[in-house]
Amino acid sequence: MTLRKQLWIAVAIIMLLALLVSIVVSTLSARDYLAQQLLTKNIDNAASLALSLSQLPKDGTTVELQIASQFDTGHYRHIRLVDPGGELMIERRNPEPPQGVPDWFVELLAFNVRPGIAHVSDGWSSFGTLIVESQTNYAYESLWEGTLRLTAIFAGGLLLIGLLGSFLLGRLIRPLRQVVDQAEAVGERRFVTTPEPRTWEFRALVRAMNRLTEHVRMMLQEESSRLERLKNRLQHDDVTGLLNRESFLARFQATLENRHSGSAGSFVVLRVSSLPELNQAIGHDKLDALLARIAGVAEQQVSVTDYGAAGRLKGSDVAVFGDGIGDSRRFAESLLTAIRAELGPAAPDMMALHLAGTPYHPDDSTGEVLSRVDQALARAELEPGDSIAEEPHAVLPHANQNEWRTAITVALATHGVQLARFPVIDADHELMHHEAPMRLLLDGESRPAGYFMPWAVRLDLIRQLDDAVLETALEQLRSSSERLAINLSVDSLQDTDFRQRLESRLASDPEVAGRLWLEFPARGALAHPAELRDLCRIARVTGFVVGLEHAGPEAFRSHDLTAYGLHYVKLQASLIQGVHRSTETQALVRGLCTLAHSIGILVVAEGCDSADDIEPLMELGIDGVTGRAVQTQNA
Repeated sequence: MTLRKQLWIAVAIIMLLALLVSIVVSTLSARDYLAQQLLTKNIDNAASLALSLSQLPKDGTTVELQIASQFDTGHYRHIRLVDPGGELMIERRNPEPPQGVPDWFVELLAFNVRPGIAHVSDGWSSFGTLIVESQTNYAYESLWEGTLRLTAIFAGGLLLIGLLGSFLLGRLIRPLRQVVDQAEAVGERRFVTTPEPRTWEFRALVRAMNRLTEHVRMMLQEESSRLERLKNRLQHDDVTGLLNRESFLARFQATLENRHSGSAGSFVVLRVSSLPELNQAIGHDKLDALLARIAGVAEQQVSVTDYGAAGRLKGSDVAVFGDGIGDSRRFAESLLTAIRAELGPAAPDMMALHLAGTPYHPDDSTGEVLSRVDQALARAELEPGDSIAEEPHAVLPHANQNEWRTAITVALATHGVQLARFPVIDADHELMHHEAPMRLLLDGESRPAGYFMPWAVRLDLIRQLDDAVLETALEQLRSSSERLAINLSVDSLQDTDFRQRLESRLASDPEVAGRLWLEFPARGALAHPAELRDLCRIARVTGFVVGLEHAGPEAFRSHDLTAYGLHYVKLQASLIQGVHRSTETQALVRGLCTLAHSIGILVVAEGCDSADDIEPLMELGIDGVTGRAVQTQNA
């Protein structure tokens, strides 16, 4: 029961009790007063009438007329005249009950008033005894009208006090509603604070809730920072802060193998020439600072890609790759320009930068890409000064933008989008859901997203593809009982119209919405917090599930995941590879799971290629696993 209803009930009970007490006190007081007045009237009227009768002749007609005249002109209930022997001589009676007064009220407040008694004389002898009772109907009617009037006044007071109390209560409990909203937000994995009210008791409550929220947020941030430091120690180069060779190549390998959720891109290696000579010329410390500045530019260049990374392959070599970048030469040129702009005149004169680039496709292997970029790097080193070389991919399915646009639009119009199936299992090895990456029939084959996505992005066709993926998923969900997770782009997340269409589509079918999982790249989605927060709001209303893929510790450190209400995150494949043989990796994964679970977010490990890693991952707190090893087990 709400406080408002309780207030109305309390006011009604108090007013009812006050009404009853007031009615009892006022009515009984009025009744006693009227009874006293009636007694006085009875005595006075009896004495007056007896005196009149004593002065009249004592014949029966005269006496009867006098009594009748007195009865008719006054308000009497009963007049009797009895002789000295007790025999009734004359009687007048008015038996009519009071008008408009309930019988129960008359019985409850019955007047017990003694009648007026006077003696009628005839000379010196007694003629008879006169008994007079005044009429009580008007007294009952007056008491009943007073009771009704008092009840109406109290009813009006009840309404007025109730409305005023409701208004005041609404203002008083507004902070309480904010605390309730805050508690509900915590239940939805969102940690928000509310302003402190002026009411002292509520202020203490709100302050305690805010303190608890801030404590949880600080605890999560500290844990996230600790895990980030652990990740840096485990995977990053000490000098540049970039990924070390092993971690970088693992990230790239995971990108190539996880093609259902990524796209093709470009791979670039930068080599600083004459590194030993530079070390001797400028000193070890300055060289380290120079490499760190170069590394910072490389990190900045890949930060704008959906799933790019930068790493240090060896002392003089820095490598970067970025999804969705089709022109590797332009990518290398932008990197070189940015580095020279960063270093400026402070760059040593003897330093030359050689860059080599090559595009990669979904069906490439890491060795093939490295082989191509090595060939290009060998040519670049033959050039004096800064140089750039490119090794093109052997397969160029379409020559220009028009051909790609025609191929993609025709495929959408004729064959539509197809959805593949990759199982995700939970800790009990039960099916959690199926990943359903997009496939498109191009060049006579069903192609993964990485085959055509860079051109779809460049040609601004990505939203059309996302709409087709969503529609296909909904159609399949309506005809089956499975749960599907589809990958959507950040472009669609930013699109207000897309979010509105999504809400309208799913609001009318909550059963289907409850089996739909939507995934967005973590780096891109977290760069648009307002849009992600709005999507999570829609998810709470309609029932679908929202998650982030390719997430790492930086997603927890750099962003307040408590503010969104996300349902799950998928850890990068490079974080979980070989977890069964690395205690540091186990500590990192366990920490990320603990951090995510503390804010109610499930954790799924993506790209699990070794069956030996599945059980250790489950023991570390991973809620679900997907990858080549899971596909093999479920084949």
